[in-house]
Amino acid sequence: MAASKRPSPGRKSDKEWRDAIRIAVNERDEGTKTKKLRLLADKLVAAGLEGDMQAIKEIGDRLDGRPAQAVQHQGNEGGPVELIFRGVSE
Repeated sequence: MAASKRPSPGRKSDKEWRDAIRIAVNERDEGTKTKKLRLLADKLVAAGLEGDMQAIKEIGDRLDGRPAQAVQHQGNEGGPVELIFRGVSE
């Protein structure tokens, strides 16, 4: 029995999905002749103006960028990180 020729998950299929979405949102809506991407942006802003916190967060992330994520490292039992260099003489 021959192996299935389905595309494997990963980069190529991700790009195909991205490309399909890009084509769809760049098409013009027949009713308004406005690009669908603009219509989606208008709906997002309208939702934000109505108090939708997820929409407000998305708008903020798109305009200002996402806040930097704090990263903390701890050693054993919550103490400081201990670095050990092997093979290095003083």
